[in-house]
Amino acid sequence: MDEGWMVTMTIKMRVRGASSREEAISSASMRMEDAIRTHVDIPYSVEAKRIAPLEEEPLFGRRWY
Repeated sequence: MDEGWMVTMTIKMRVRGASSREEAISSASMRMEDAIRTHVDIPYSVEAKRIAPLEEEPLFGRRWY
């Protein structure tokens, strides 16, 4: 049986000037991408737990709100 790890990274940031939830999410995503490109430190927390089998891992890029 193939085992793996489920890693959850949580990034929290404040967004000002957004008039809707979707606009706030979009703005935060763009700010995070800019920070990654410019090598700015992003505060985050991480949790990891072992999962088995590996097929139970969710698809990359899926959002849970």
